Amino acid sequence: MFENEKTRRRVLQGIGTAGVAGLAGCSAEDPESSGGGTSNDGGGGSSDGGSDDGSEDRRDLAMNAVQRFGTIDPARGTDYTQVMAMVNLYDPLVFPNEDGEIEPHVAEDWSVSDDNQTYTFTLRDDIQFHSGNQLTAEDVQYSLERLLAINEGYASQFSVVDIDNVAVTGEYEIEIPLTEVHAPFMDVLVLLFIVDSQLAQENAADGDFGDNGDYGMEYLNNDDAGSGPYSLNDFERGSGISFNLFEDYWADIPENAYERVYVDIIETDSTVRTLMRNEELHMTSQYQSEETYSTLAEEDHIRVNSTPTATLLHFKLNTQRAPTDDVEVRKAIAHAFDYETARTEVAPGSEKAVGPVAPVFGAHNSDVPQPTYDPERAREILENAGYSEGDIQIEHTFVRETDLQEQLALLYQQNLNEVGIEVELNPQTWGTMTDMATDPEQTSHSNNVFYGPVYPSVDAYLVNEYYSESASTWMSMSHLEDDELDSIIEESRSTVDPEARADLYREAQQRIAEQYTDVFVFVDTKKHAMNEEVQGYTYRPSMSFDYWFRDLTQE
Repeated sequence: MFENEKTRRRVLQGIGTAGVAGLAGCSAEDPESSGGGTSNDGGGGSSDGGSDDGSEDRRDLAMNAVQRFGTIDPARGTDYTQVMAMVNLYDPLVFPNEDGEIEPHVAEDWSVSDDNQTYTFTLRDDIQFHSGNQLTAEDVQYSLERLLAINEGYASQFSVVDIDNVAVTGEYEIEIPLTEVHAPFMDVLVLLFIVDSQLAQENAADGDFGDNGDYGMEYLNNDDAGSGPYSLNDFERGSGISFNLFEDYWADIPENAYERVYVDIIETDSTVRTLMRNEELHMTSQYQSEETYSTLAEEDHIRVNSTPTATLLHFKLNTQRAPTDDVEVRKAIAHAFDYETARTEVAPGSEKAVGPVAPVFGAHNSDVPQPTYDPERAREILENAGYSEGDIQIEHTFVRETDLQEQLALLYQQNLNEVGIEVELNPQTWGTMTDMATDPEQTSHSNNVFYGPVYPSVDAYLVNEYYSESASTWMSMSHLEDDELDSIIEESRSTVDPEARADLYREAQQRIAEQYTDVFVFVDTKKHAMNEEVQGYTYRPSMSFDYWFRDLTQE
């Protein structure tokens, strides 16, 4: 590693870490507006995890990401880098295991009323925030109220909470009533990250939330008020983030856990390869090119981990904007794409997608119509729909300066051109894409999006991507509005019986597939190049919970 923090920053700036793939999960106010970053020496961001002095003896992990951390506020973040920060800085009420099952975490026990509308949680009594404050049921209540009041991030997943009647029934007990039966509620609770209410209130600025001011939004956009296994060391939104191990963490910490973790924004594959070879990076992002993975695998000190996931790569087709508002055009596009080449040559190791849900879930519907590469069939569909060659022009947007996405976009352009559809490629920052996603008229006809469930349930695919009542975000760039599908989703959410709910999930997948809302490119096999000393990586089928750095050790 670098001799010290200043040397490290100088080197990384010199090789261009400031190039970014974008700011994701931003509201109209743009979380960047309240500052460029922070270096924490006290308060919520302080830690016992060490300092720059003696860094040669400290266990450091350095990895790269390919997009900015738009916010680290647990009430506002939605994408993989933001949740990566949240899951390390904060503790959620419950936690997903490797099989996607819900396990105790902050809540050590719970019960559900006979009518399935009231959940009572008993909390651990030994959790300390990074500030030194004790975590109690009042912090859980505050975190839930704050999330719903701000109404960003994943707040819509908690809209069924009867917030006015949430009751703290003891120092470590809380009762959460719902306005209706909501079968996936326990799964959703992995997204309820608990905020240090005292610290947030002490740092609240003037705002729109009455006595709560701005609910600490300006502060928590850049600072830490959590109890997670790591505290915030330094945050510069355009270049990266670093964490210190929290030695007073309530759960066991592995003996060789990393004492400091750096995540630097480095998009360029050649730079990533150089830094990995020089052991200035120890772990790559999941979004490197196949050339990078195969080249690094040849190094004696590097291995490449491949892990099947619940993440799909989509080309999301905008159903609200001509010409992709025509289902026949979408159907032709789906038949024009060369899926096999994408899986075997551009992203080797990825698996065939069948519909909008990954096969890892038992409620996956393997019988939905999944188009195959058939240019003649695509031309026939267009001809029967009254289109001639040259009639259709579409725009396809993908994250710029990422080799994998560029290669896929070029394959897509070539395939569609062969059937008479002209494709204009529109590389953008991730931040620009997320801004475009909020308005169907501004969303491109076709959009490259990786999406994995943000909580371990099929519901996470259906609601975030296809339910018309959900907010328009990067997850829902097909902008589907379908009353029949909405009814199926709503029924599934109120169905407690697991088998009956699984049948409704399968019915919803069929309905989505029949409307050709997406080109389902493949199910991602997540790859990371890792230094051989990095051990303990654990995949969980909930977005970024595999980046719980407490898992990782230096061996």
